[in-house]
Amino acid sequence: MAGLYLDGPMTHTNYKMHDGLNLIFRAVGVAALVCFAGLIQGEVSELAESDLSVSEPDRMTVVHGCWGDEQGRLSGGQFLVPDTLGADEPGSIWDDRTRGFDGVDNRVDLVIVGDGYTAGEMGQFQFDAQVIEANFFAYEPFIRYQPYFRVTRVEVVSNESGVDNDPSQGIDRDTALDMEYWCGNIERLLCVNVGKARSFAQLGAPDVDQILAIANSSKYGGAGYSSNNLGTAAGQNSAAVDIAIHEMGHSLGNLADEYTYGGPAAYPGDESSSWNLSILNAAEMDAADSKWFRWLNASLSGFDNPVSSYEGGGYSVTGIYRPSNNSMMRNLGRRFNLPGAERLIREFYREVSPIDEGPSAGASFGAGEVIGIVPMRPAGQALRIEWIVDGVSVSSVLGSESVTAGDLGLGAGEHEVEVRVVDDTPWVRSQSIIDNVLTDSRVYQVTGCAAYADFNGDRTLDLSDLNAFASGFVSGDLVTDLAMPAGVLDLADILAFVDAFTGGCF
Repeated sequence: MAGLYLDGPMTHTNYKMHDGLNLIFRAVGVAALVCFAGLIQGEVSELAESDLSVSEPDRMTVVHGCWGDEQGRLSGGQFLVPDTLGADEPGSIWDDRTRGFDGVDNRVDLVIVGDGYTAGEMGQFQFDAQVIEANFFAYEPFIRYQPYFRVTRVEVVSNESGVDNDPSQGIDRDTALDMEYWCGNIERLLCVNVGKARSFAQLGAPDVDQILAIANSSKYGGAGYSSNNLGTAAGQNSAAVDIAIHEMGHSLGNLADEYTYGGPAAYPGDESSSWNLSILNAAEMDAADSKWFRWLNASLSGFDNPVSSYEGGGYSVTGIYRPSNNSMMRNLGRRFNLPGAERLIREFYREVSPIDEGPSAGASFGAGEVIGIVPMRPAGQALRIEWIVDGVSVSSVLGSESVTAGDLGLGAGEHEVEVRVVDDTPWVRSQSIIDNVLTDSRVYQVTGCAAYADFNGDRTLDLSDLNAFASGFVSGDLVTDLAMPAGVLDLADILAFVDAFTGGCF
C-alpha cells in the first residue's frame, strides 16, 4: 500500500512496505502536545485521572491543542479524542532516550516523515520538510545547539494525495500514515497512526528520538502524543515552524504553556510541577530558593527579558506566575526566556554527551602515546576541557584536545589521568545541572617516563631527544658528558647516550 524512501546523507534508497505494517502502541494518561510534539515528557494533564481511564473498545487518548491567531497569540486546551492506534496489540510508552558516548548516536535525532504525498510529490515533501528544517533553529538556545541535532527526512509514499477531512469532513484518502483532520470531531486536530509513523521513521533513520509527521496540506492543524515522542503539522501552513518550536519547548524542556486562555480565570491548584509556572511571586520565590529564583532580574541577549514573576499562565489569568512577559511559550514568534532555555539545554544533554569521541574509560596509554578526545562543538562557544593527573588539574594543557605523558609532566610509573569536558554556558545557573548533565569525564591509566636520555625533559623518548643531545654535543655543552673521563666529550659519551636511549624509561 505504501513505499518508503530514505533520504539521508548521500543516500536515497527505496523500500516497499507490506500491507500489514501496523505496529500498535497505546497512549497513556499524560498530556499530549499539539502540532509538533516529538515529546519526551509532556505536561501533566489537568484532566482528572478518572477521565483518562476509558475501557475498551472506547479507548481514548489525551490531546493538547495550541493554536495561534493572526497576531501569534496562543490559545488551546486539552481534549479526549479516540485512540486511532488500533487494538491488535497492546501499546507501550516509547522512551528511546539514551545519552550517546564514544561518538555513537551522540545527537538528538529528529525524524520528519510525510503523509499524503504520492510518488510524484516527493519534491513537495522535500520542500516542505526543508522549510521546517531550515527555520527550526531560529531561536536560542536552538541556534547555539543546532550542531547537537541530526535531522533525517524519510519519504513515505501514499497512494492518494492529501489527508482525510481536508478541506472538509467526509473526505477520505488512502494514505500511508492515516493522517486526518477533525480528529475527535475537532477541526484543527490533525491525528496520525503513531505505530505506522514510528515504523517508517525507524526504518529510515539511523536513530529516532523525536518524530514530526507532516501532512501534504496547507490547512492549519496538528496533534501531539507525549508518550510516543511524536507530533504532527501541516507541511504547507505558514505557522507550522513556529508551532513546532513552541511544542519543542514542551517536549524537550517539559515547559508549560504560559498563556492565559482555556482554563479557569483564577488558578485553582497547588504549586505547578512545571518548571516555568509557580504560585509564588518573585519575592516569595527568592525567599524559598524555588523555581527560577537564580534568574530573577536577569537579562541576557537573545532571550525574552527581564526575568521576574508575571501573573498569568497555565490557562489562568490570576494566582499563577510565569518567568517573563511574552516568551515563546505564550505567543508564537517570540524568544524563549532564560529559565526555559536552561531547562531545554538540560534536556539536550540528556541525549548528548559533551565528549563526542574519545577512547573508552579505563583505556591504558604508554609514555609516548597520544590521548585524544573530540568535544561537542556548540556554535560560538567551546566547551571547557580539563586534564587532571592523580587528582590535580594540569593548567598548562587546559583546553587541549590531545595530550601525551610528556605534556602532562608524568614521572615514572602509572598515573590516573582524567579528562573532564564541561559546558560553561552562562545560560545554565543550576550547579546541579552543570555537574550532573553538562559535564562528562573519562579516566585513563597512563605510564609516565623517567630516563637519562630524556634530553628535552618532556617525559617522552623520541627523535627530539636525539636532536637535543646532538645539538648539545656539537656545541660542547657538558650536559652531554655521560661517560668517563669527566669533562671530555668523545665517542664514549655518544655510546652512553645510545645505551640510555635504547634502555627506555625506568
